Amino acid sequence: MEGQIKKMQDELAEIRRKYEDAIKGREQDRARIDSLLVQLSNIEAEINLLKRRIGQLEDEVKRIKQENQRMLSELQRARTDLDQETLNRIDYQNQVQTLLEEIDFLRRVHDNEIKELQTLASRDTTPENREFFKNELSSAIRDIREEYDQVNNVHRNDMESWYRLKVQEIQTQSARQSMEQGYAKEEVKRLRTQLADLRGKLADLESRNSLLEKQIQELNYQLEDDQRSYEAALNDRDSQIRKMREECQALMVELQMLLDTKQTLDAEIAIYRKMLEGEENRAGLKQLVEQVVKTHAISQETDTETMRVVKGETASRQSFQRSAKGNVSIHEASPDGKYIVLQNTHRAKDEAIGEWKLKRRIDGKREIVYTVPRDFVLRAGKTLKIFARNQGVASPPDQLVYDAEDSFGSGNNVQTILFNKEGEERATHIQRQSTA
Repeated sequence: MEGQIKKMQDELAEIRRKYEDAIKGREQDRARIDSLLVQLSNIEAEINLLKRRIGQLEDEVKRIKQENQRMLSELQRARTDLDQETLNRIDYQNQVQTLLEEIDFLRRVHDNEIKELQTLASRDTTPENREFFKNELSSAIRDIREEYDQVNNVHRNDMESWYRLKVQEIQTQSARQSMEQGYAKEEVKRLRTQLADLRGKLADLESRNSLLEKQIQELNYQLEDDQRSYEAALNDRDSQIRKMREECQALMVELQMLLDTKQTLDAEIAIYRKMLEGEENRAGLKQLVEQVVKTHAISQETDTETMRVVKGETASRQSFQRSAKGNVSIHEASPDGKYIVLQNTHRAKDEAIGEWKLKRRIDGKREIVYTVPRDFVLRAGKTLKIFARNQGVASPPDQLVYDAEDSFGSGNNVQTILFNKEGEERATHIQRQSTA
Protein backbone atom coordinates (compact mmCIF):
# COMPACT_ATOMS: atom_id res chain seq x y z
CA MET A 1 0.00 0.00 0.00
CA GLU A 2 2.89 2.39 0.72
CA GLY A 3 4.25 1.62 -2.73
CA GLN A 4 0.86 2.36 -4.26
CA ILE A 5 0.65 5.58 -2.25
CA LYS A 6 4.08 6.65 -3.49
CA LYS A 7 3.10 5.79 -7.04
CA MET A 8 -0.08 7.79 -6.65
CA GLN A 9 1.89 10.72 -5.24
CA ASP A 10 4.22 10.57 -8.28
CA GLU A 11 1.20 10.51 -10.59
CA LEU A 12 -0.29 13.42 -8.66
CA ALA A 13 2.98 15.39 -9.05
CA GLU A 14 2.98 14.61 -12.79
CA ILE A 15 -0.62 15.79 -13.06
CA ARG A 16 0.26 18.97 -11.19
CA ARG A 17 3.19 19.57 -13.54
CA LYS A 18 0.92 19.11 -16.56
CA TYR A 19 -1.60 21.46 -14.98
CA GLU A 20 1.09 24.12 -14.41
CA ASP A 21 2.28 23.71 -18.02
CA ALA A 22 -1.28 24.20 -19.20
CA ILE A 23 -1.58 27.35 -17.08
CA LYS A 24 1.71 28.69 -18.51
CA GLY A 25 0.55 27.99 -22.07
CA ARG A 26 -2.71 29.77 -21.35
CA GLU A 27 -0.86 32.83 -20.01
CA GLN A 28 1.36 32.87 -23.11
CA ASP A 29 -1.71 32.73 -25.35
CA ARG A 30 -3.27 35.57 -23.39
CA ALA A 31 -0.09 37.66 -23.78
CA ARG A 32 -0.11 36.99 -27.51
CA ILE A 33 -3.77 37.97 -27.79
CA ASP A 34 -3.03 41.17 -25.84
CA SER A 35 -0.19 42.05 -28.23
CA LEU A 36 -2.45 41.37 -31.22
CA LEU A 37 -5.15 43.57 -29.68
CA VAL A 38 -2.60 46.36 -29.14
CA GLN A 39 -1.47 46.03 -32.77
CA LEU A 40 -5.09 46.07 -33.93
CA SER A 41 -5.82 49.19 -31.86
CA ASN A 42 -2.77 50.94 -33.37
CA ILE A 43 -3.93 50.08 -36.88
CA GLU A 44 -7.44 51.30 -36.10
CA ALA A 45 -6.00 54.56 -34.71
CA GLU A 46 -3.96 55.05 -37.90
CA ILE A 47 -7.06 54.35 -40.00
CA ASN A 48 -9.06 56.90 -38.01
CA LEU A 49 -6.26 59.45 -38.52
CA LEU A 50 -6.23 58.79 -42.27
CA LYS A 51 -10.01 59.08 -42.41
CA ARG A 52 -9.81 62.39 -40.56
CA ARG A 53 -7.16 63.65 -43.00
CA ILE A 54 -9.26 62.50 -45.95
CA GLY A 55 -12.22 64.37 -44.47
CA GLN A 56 -10.12 67.52 -44.15
CA LEU A 57 -8.93 67.16 -47.75
CA GLU A 58 -12.51 66.65 -48.92
CA ASP A 59 -13.54 69.80 -47.03
CA GLU A 60 -10.65 71.69 -48.68
CA VAL A 61 -11.71 70.38 -52.11
CA LYS A 62 -15.28 71.44 -51.39
CA ARG A 63 -14.10 74.91 -50.34
CA ILE A 64 -11.97 75.21 -53.50
CA LYS A 65 -14.95 74.17 -55.62
CA GLN A 66 -17.09 76.82 -53.95
CA GLU A 67 -14.37 79.44 -54.53
CA ASN A 68 -14.09 78.35 -58.16
CA GLN A 69 -17.85 78.62 -58.55
CA ARG A 70 -17.76 82.10 -57.04
CA MET A 71 -14.98 83.13 -59.45
CA LEU A 72 -16.97 81.76 -62.38
CA SER A 73 -20.06 83.69 -61.28
CA GLU A 74 -18.01 86.90 -60.98
CA LEU A 75 -16.50 86.26 -64.42
CA GLN A 76 -19.97 85.74 -65.85
CA ARG A 77 -21.13 88.97 -64.22
CA ALA A 78 -18.11 90.84 -65.66
CA ARG A 79 -18.92 89.45 -69.11
CA THR A 80 -22.52 90.59 -68.70
CA ASP A 81 -21.34 94.09 -67.68
CA LEU A 82 -18.99 94.19 -70.68
CA ASP A 83 -21.83 93.25 -73.02
CA GLN A 84 -24.01 95.95 -71.47
CA GLU A 85 -21.28 98.56 -71.87
CA THR A 86 -20.79 97.50 -75.47
CA LEU A 87 -24.50 97.95 -76.10
CA ASN A 88 -24.39 101.37 -74.44
CA ARG A 89 -21.40 102.32 -76.62
CA ILE A 90 -23.26 101.28 -79.77
CA ASP A 91 -26.31 103.24 -78.59
CA TYR A 92 -24.23 106.35 -77.99
CA GLN A 93 -22.58 105.99 -81.40
CA ASN A 94 -26.04 105.78 -82.94
CA GLN A 95 -27.04 108.93 -81.07
CA VAL A 96 -23.89 110.72 -82.37
CA GLN A 97 -24.70 109.59 -85.90
CA THR A 98 -28.26 110.88 -85.51
CA LEU A 99 -27.03 114.27 -84.29
CA LEU A 100 -24.57 114.51 -87.17
CA GLU A 101 -27.35 113.73 -89.62
CA GLU A 102 -29.54 116.35 -87.96
CA ILE A 103 -26.72 118.91 -88.27
CA ASP A 104 -26.30 118.01 -91.92
CA PHE A 105 -30.03 118.40 -92.45
CA LEU A 106 -29.99 121.84 -90.76
CA ARG A 107 -27.04 122.83 -92.92
CA ARG A 108 -28.95 121.89 -96.06
CA VAL A 109 -32.02 123.79 -94.85
CA HIS A 110 -29.93 126.87 -94.20
CA ASP A 111 -28.31 126.58 -97.60
CA ASN A 112 -31.74 126.39 -99.24
CA GLU A 113 -32.88 129.44 -97.34
CA ILE A 114 -29.75 131.31 -98.40
CA LYS A 115 -30.37 130.33 -102.01
CA GLU A 116 -33.98 131.51 -101.80
CA LEU A 117 -32.88 134.80 -100.30
CA GLN A 118 -30.27 135.18 -103.02
CA THR A 119 -32.96 134.50 -105.62
CA LEU A 120 -35.22 137.11 -104.07
CA ALA A 121 -32.31 139.51 -103.95
CA SER A 122 -31.50 138.90 -107.61
CA ARG A 123 -35.08 139.85 -108.64
CA ASP A 124 -34.64 143.42 -107.40
CA THR A 125 -32.90 145.41 -110.12
CA THR A 126 -32.41 148.60 -108.15
CA PRO A 127 -28.76 148.99 -107.19
CA GLU A 128 -29.66 150.46 -103.85
CA ASN A 129 -32.10 147.69 -103.08
CA ARG A 130 -29.66 145.16 -104.41
CA GLU A 131 -26.90 146.58 -102.24
CA PHE A 132 -29.23 146.79 -99.27
CA PHE A 133 -30.47 143.25 -99.66
CA LYS A 134 -26.94 142.13 -100.31
CA ASN A 135 -25.73 143.71 -97.09
CA GLU A 136 -28.75 142.42 -95.18
CA LEU A 137 -28.34 139.03 -96.68
CA SER A 138 -24.65 139.01 -95.86
CA SER A 139 -25.31 140.10 -92.29
CA ALA A 140 -28.11 137.54 -91.94
CA ILE A 141 -25.93 134.83 -93.44
CA ARG A 142 -23.09 135.89 -91.17
CA ASP A 143 -25.40 135.81 -88.11
CA ILE A 144 -26.85 132.48 -89.11
CA ARG A 145 -23.39 131.11 -89.77
CA GLU A 146 -22.12 132.39 -86.44
CA GLU A 147 -25.13 130.98 -84.68
CA TYR A 148 -24.77 127.73 -86.56
CA ASP A 149 -21.04 127.56 -85.82
CA GLN A 150 -21.70 128.35 -82.18
CA VAL A 151 -24.37 125.68 -81.89
CA ASN A 152 -22.26 123.26 -83.86
CA ASN A 153 -19.23 123.95 -81.68
CA VAL A 154 -21.28 123.51 -78.52
CA HIS A 155 -22.77 120.24 -79.78
CA ARG A 156 -19.41 119.08 -81.03
CA ASN A 157 -17.66 119.89 -77.76
CA ASP A 158 -20.41 118.20 -75.80
CA MET A 159 -20.36 115.12 -78.02
CA GLU A 160 -16.56 114.93 -78.02
CA SER A 161 -16.34 115.32 -74.24
CA TRP A 162 -19.14 112.80 -73.71
CA TYR A 163 -17.59 110.41 -76.21
CA ARG A 164 -14.12 110.75 -74.66
CA LEU A 165 -15.61 110.20 -71.19
CA LYS A 166 -17.51 107.14 -72.26
CA VAL A 167 -14.53 105.73 -74.16
CA GLN A 168 -12.34 106.32 -71.10
CA GLU A 169 -14.89 104.63 -68.85
CA ILE A 170 -15.19 101.69 -71.21
CA GLN A 171 -11.42 101.40 -71.50
CA THR A 172 -11.05 101.58 -67.71
CA GLN A 173 -13.74 98.94 -67.19
CA SER A 174 -12.25 96.77 -69.92
CA ALA A 175 -8.78 97.04 -68.36
CA ARG A 176 -10.14 96.28 -64.93
CA GLN A 177 -12.15 93.34 -66.27
CA SER A 178 -9.11 92.12 -68.18
CA MET A 179 -7.03 92.28 -64.99
CA GLU A 180 -9.78 90.53 -63.04
CA GLN A 181 -10.06 87.88 -65.73
CA GLY A 182 -6.29 87.43 -65.64
CA TYR A 183 -6.38 87.09 -61.86
CA ALA A 184 -9.35 84.74 -62.11
CA LYS A 185 -7.58 82.63 -64.76
CA GLU A 186 -4.44 82.46 -62.62
CA GLU A 187 -6.50 81.57 -59.55
CA VAL A 188 -8.46 78.93 -61.48
CA LYS A 189 -5.20 77.53 -62.85
CA ARG A 190 -3.71 77.44 -59.35
CA LEU A 191 -6.85 75.84 -57.94
CA ARG A 192 -6.91 73.27 -60.73
CA THR A 193 -3.27 72.41 -60.04
CA GLN A 194 -3.96 72.18 -56.31
CA LEU A 195 -7.10 70.13 -57.01
CA ALA A 196 -5.10 67.75 -59.21
CA ASP A 197 -2.49 67.39 -56.46
CA LEU A 198 -5.21 66.79 -53.88
CA ARG A 199 -6.87 64.23 -56.13
CA GLY A 200 -3.53 62.44 -56.52
CA LYS A 201 -3.01 62.51 -52.76
CA LEU A 202 -6.60 61.35 -52.23
CA ALA A 203 -6.08 58.45 -54.65
CA ASP A 204 -2.88 57.51 -52.80
CA LEU A 205 -4.66 57.73 -49.45
CA GLU A 206 -7.60 55.70 -50.76
CA SER A 207 -5.25 53.00 -52.05
CA ARG A 208 -3.39 53.02 -48.73
CA ASN A 209 -6.68 52.94 -46.87
CA SER A 210 -7.89 49.97 -48.93
CA LEU A 211 -4.56 48.23 -48.29
CA LEU A 212 -4.88 48.90 -44.55
CA GLU A 213 -8.50 47.69 -44.59
CA LYS A 214 -7.36 44.49 -46.31
CA GLN A 215 -4.62 44.10 -43.70
CA ILE A 216 -7.15 44.73 -40.93
CA GLN A 217 -9.50 42.18 -42.47
CA GLU A 218 -6.68 39.65 -42.71
CA LEU A 219 -5.69 40.43 -39.11
CA ASN A 220 -9.31 40.02 -38.04
CA TYR A 221 -9.49 36.67 -39.82
CA GLN A 222 -6.19 35.67 -38.25
CA LEU A 223 -7.39 36.90 -34.87
CA GLU A 224 -10.62 34.94 -35.25
CA ASP A 225 -8.65 31.84 -36.23
CA ASP A 226 -6.31 32.40 -33.27
CA GLN A 227 -9.28 32.91 -30.96
CA ARG A 228 -10.96 29.77 -32.27
CA SER A 229 -7.75 27.79 -31.89
CA TYR A 230 -7.18 29.41 -28.49
CA GLU A 231 -10.72 28.59 -27.39
CA ALA A 232 -10.34 25.05 -28.70
CA ALA A 233 -7.02 24.74 -26.84
CA LEU A 234 -8.62 26.20 -23.72
CA ASN A 235 -11.54 23.79 -24.00
CA ASP A 236 -9.12 20.90 -24.45
CA ARG A 237 -7.07 22.09 -21.49
CA ASP A 238 -10.20 22.67 -19.42
CA SER A 239 -11.40 19.19 -20.28
CA GLN A 240 -7.96 17.81 -19.46
CA ILE A 241 -7.85 19.79 -16.20
CA ARG A 242 -11.39 18.66 -15.36
CA LYS A 243 -10.43 15.08 -16.17
CA MET A 244 -7.29 15.45 -14.06
CA ARG A 245 -9.36 16.86 -11.22
CA GLU A 246 -11.79 14.00 -11.47
CA GLU A 247 -8.90 11.56 -11.50
CA CYS A 248 -7.38 13.40 -8.51
CA GLN A 249 -10.70 13.25 -6.70
CA ALA A 250 -11.01 9.54 -7.50
CA LEU A 251 -7.44 9.02 -6.32
CA MET A 252 -8.17 10.99 -3.16
CA VAL A 253 -11.26 8.86 -2.55
CA GLU A 254 -9.30 5.69 -3.14
CA LEU A 255 -6.50 7.02 -0.94
CA GLN A 256 -9.01 7.83 1.79
CA MET A 257 -10.45 4.33 1.47
CA LEU A 258 -6.96 2.86 1.68
CA LEU A 259 -6.18 4.97 4.74
CA ASP A 260 -9.45 3.90 6.35
CA THR A 261 -8.68 0.27 5.51
CA LYS A 262 -5.15 0.72 6.84
CA GLN A 263 -6.48 2.20 10.09
CA THR A 264 -8.96 -0.66 10.40
CA LEU A 265 -6.26 -3.21 9.73
CA ASP A 266 -3.93 -1.54 12.24
CA ALA A 267 -6.68 -1.65 14.86
CA GLU A 268 -7.43 -5.32 14.13
CA ILE A 269 -3.68 -6.12 14.24
CA ALA A 270 -3.45 -4.36 17.60
CA ILE A 271 -6.41 -6.39 18.90
CA TYR A 272 -4.95 -9.61 17.65
CA ARG A 273 -1.61 -8.70 19.19
CA LYS A 274 -3.27 -8.06 22.54
CA MET A 275 -5.15 -11.33 22.27
CA LEU A 276 -1.98 -13.18 21.42
CA GLU A 277 -0.21 -11.63 24.37
CA GLY A 278 -2.68 -13.41 26.59
CA GLU A 279 -5.13 -10.68 27.47
CA GLU A 280 -7.72 -12.49 29.63
CA ASN A 281 -9.70 -9.56 30.98
CA ARG A 282 -13.06 -9.69 29.20
CA ALA A 283 -13.78 -6.09 30.04
CA GLY A 284 -10.52 -4.95 28.46
CA LEU A 285 -11.16 -7.11 25.41
CA LYS A 286 -14.65 -5.68 25.09
CA GLN A 287 -13.25 -2.17 25.32
CA LEU A 288 -10.73 -2.95 22.55
CA VAL A 289 -13.48 -4.41 20.34
CA GLU A 290 -15.63 -1.31 20.87
CA GLN A 291 -12.65 0.87 20.02
CA VAL A 292 -12.12 -1.09 16.77
CA VAL A 293 -15.81 -0.84 15.94
CA LYS A 294 -15.77 2.91 16.55
CA THR A 295 -12.64 3.26 14.40
CA HIS A 296 -14.28 1.26 11.62
CA ALA A 297 -17.49 3.23 11.94
CA ILE A 298 -15.79 6.64 11.50
CA SER A 299 -17.91 8.80 9.24
CA GLN A 300 -16.79 8.55 5.66
CA GLU A 301 -17.54 12.26 5.18
CA THR A 302 -14.62 14.65 5.73
CA ASP A 303 -15.63 18.32 6.08
CA THR A 304 -13.27 21.28 5.77
CA GLU A 305 -13.81 24.90 4.95
CA THR A 306 -12.50 24.49 1.41
CA MET A 307 -13.08 20.86 0.36
CA ARG A 308 -15.48 18.06 1.32
CA VAL A 309 -15.44 14.55 -0.17
CA VAL A 310 -18.27 12.08 0.46
CA LYS A 311 -18.41 8.57 -0.93
CA GLY A 312 -20.98 5.86 -0.67
CA GLU A 313 -22.56 2.87 -2.35
CA THR A 314 -26.23 2.10 -2.93
CA ALA A 315 -27.89 -1.29 -2.80
CA SER A 316 -28.57 -1.34 -6.55
CA ARG A 317 -24.90 -1.66 -7.49
CA GLN A 318 -24.55 2.05 -8.14
CA SER A 319 -21.62 3.92 -6.60
CA PHE A 320 -21.35 7.68 -6.20
CA GLN A 321 -18.94 10.24 -4.90
CA ARG A 322 -19.45 13.93 -4.27
CA SER A 323 -17.29 16.88 -3.31
CA ALA A 324 -17.83 20.54 -2.52
CA LYS A 325 -15.85 23.73 -2.16
CA GLY A 326 -17.68 25.94 0.28
CA ASN A 327 -21.06 25.58 1.92
CA VAL A 328 -23.20 24.64 -1.11
CA SER A 329 -23.05 20.97 -2.16
CA ILE A 330 -24.97 18.60 -4.43
CA HIS A 331 -26.73 16.59 -1.75
CA GLU A 332 -28.53 14.16 -4.05
CA ALA A 333 -28.98 13.44 -7.75
CA SER A 334 -31.73 11.08 -8.80
CA PRO A 335 -30.30 8.12 -10.82
CA ASP A 336 -33.28 8.29 -13.19
CA GLY A 337 -32.80 12.05 -13.72
CA LYS A 338 -36.02 13.24 -12.12
CA TYR A 339 -34.50 15.74 -9.69
CA ILE A 340 -31.31 17.18 -8.18
CA VAL A 341 -30.99 18.41 -4.59
CA LEU A 342 -28.67 21.26 -3.50
CA GLN A 343 -27.89 21.81 0.18
CA ASN A 344 -26.46 24.68 2.22
CA THR A 345 -24.50 22.90 4.97
CA HIS A 346 -23.74 26.06 6.94
CA ARG A 347 -25.91 26.53 10.01
CA ALA A 348 -26.09 30.33 10.04
CA LYS A 349 -24.90 31.75 6.69
CA ASP A 350 -27.17 32.15 3.66
CA GLU A 351 -25.68 31.57 0.21
CA ALA A 352 -26.59 33.65 -2.89
CA ILE A 353 -26.58 31.15 -5.76
CA GLY A 354 -28.40 33.27 -8.35
CA GLU A 355 -27.22 32.59 -11.95
CA TRP A 356 -25.17 29.57 -10.83
CA LYS A 357 -25.06 26.84 -13.46
CA LEU A 358 -25.75 23.15 -12.87
CA LYS A 359 -24.19 21.01 -15.63
CA ARG A 360 -24.96 17.31 -15.97
CA ARG A 361 -22.95 15.12 -18.36
CA ILE A 362 -24.28 11.68 -19.30
CA ASP A 363 -21.66 9.12 -20.41
CA GLY A 364 -19.43 11.95 -21.71
CA LYS A 365 -21.78 12.61 -24.67
CA ARG A 366 -24.87 14.55 -23.72
CA GLU A 367 -24.76 17.68 -21.55
CA ILE A 368 -27.69 19.38 -19.79
CA VAL A 369 -27.26 22.87 -18.29
CA TYR A 370 -29.62 24.46 -15.78
CA THR A 371 -29.21 28.05 -14.52
CA VAL A 372 -30.48 28.99 -11.08
CA PRO A 373 -32.85 32.01 -11.17
CA ARG A 374 -31.31 35.41 -10.60
CA ASP A 375 -31.05 36.70 -6.99
CA PHE A 376 -31.93 33.28 -5.59
CA VAL A 377 -30.73 32.73 -1.98
CA LEU A 378 -30.31 29.30 -0.41
CA ARG A 379 -31.06 29.62 3.28
CA ALA A 380 -28.71 28.26 5.94
CA GLY A 381 -29.24 24.56 6.58
CA LYS A 382 -31.90 24.33 3.84
CA THR A 383 -32.09 22.30 0.63
CA LEU A 384 -33.27 23.18 -2.89
CA LYS A 385 -34.90 20.43 -4.93
CA ILE A 386 -34.84 21.03 -8.71
CA PHE A 387 -37.31 18.86 -10.66
CA ALA A 388 -37.28 18.13 -14.37
CA ARG A 389 -40.36 19.05 -16.37
CA ASN A 390 -43.54 17.20 -15.34
CA GLN A 391 -41.62 15.51 -12.48
CA GLY A 392 -42.68 17.82 -9.65
CA VAL A 393 -44.37 21.07 -8.65
CA ALA A 394 -42.55 24.38 -8.23
CA SER A 395 -42.71 25.72 -4.68
CA PRO A 396 -40.01 28.41 -4.14
CA PRO A 397 -37.72 28.65 -2.30
CA ASP A 398 -37.64 24.89 -1.59
CA GLN A 399 -38.60 23.44 -4.98
CA LEU A 400 -38.00 24.61 -8.56
CA VAL A 401 -38.84 23.11 -11.97
CA TYR A 402 -36.56 22.99 -15.03
CA ASP A 403 -39.02 23.47 -17.91
CA ALA A 404 -36.51 22.86 -20.74
CA GLU A 405 -35.99 19.10 -20.13
CA ASP A 406 -38.24 16.20 -19.18
CA SER A 407 -35.31 14.53 -17.40
CA PHE A 408 -31.83 15.42 -16.22
CA GLY A 409 -30.67 12.19 -17.89
CA SER A 410 -29.43 8.81 -16.71
CA GLY A 411 -26.57 6.53 -17.68
CA ASN A 412 -23.65 4.43 -16.51
CA ASN A 413 -21.37 7.41 -15.84
CA VAL A 414 -23.15 10.64 -14.86
CA GLN A 415 -21.34 13.78 -13.69
CA THR A 416 -23.22 16.65 -12.06
CA ILE A 417 -21.13 19.82 -11.55
CA LEU A 418 -22.15 23.13 -9.94
CA PHE A 419 -20.45 26.33 -11.20
CA ASN A 420 -20.76 29.84 -9.75
CA LYS A 421 -21.27 33.02 -11.80
CA GLU A 422 -17.51 33.33 -12.41
CA GLY A 423 -17.38 29.82 -13.87
CA GLU A 424 -15.58 28.30 -10.87
CA GLU A 425 -16.38 24.72 -9.95
CA ARG A 426 -18.01 24.65 -6.49
CA ALA A 427 -19.47 21.12 -6.15
CA THR A 428 -19.50 17.78 -7.99
CA HIS A 429 -21.56 14.60 -7.84
CA ILE A 430 -20.36 11.54 -9.81
CA GLN A 431 -22.57 8.47 -10.32
CA ARG A 432 -21.21 5.19 -11.65
CA GLN A 433 -23.21 2.06 -12.35
CA SER A 434 -21.27 -1.17 -12.01
CA THR A 435 -21.19 -3.52 -15.00
CA ALA A 436 -21.19 -6.65 -12.82
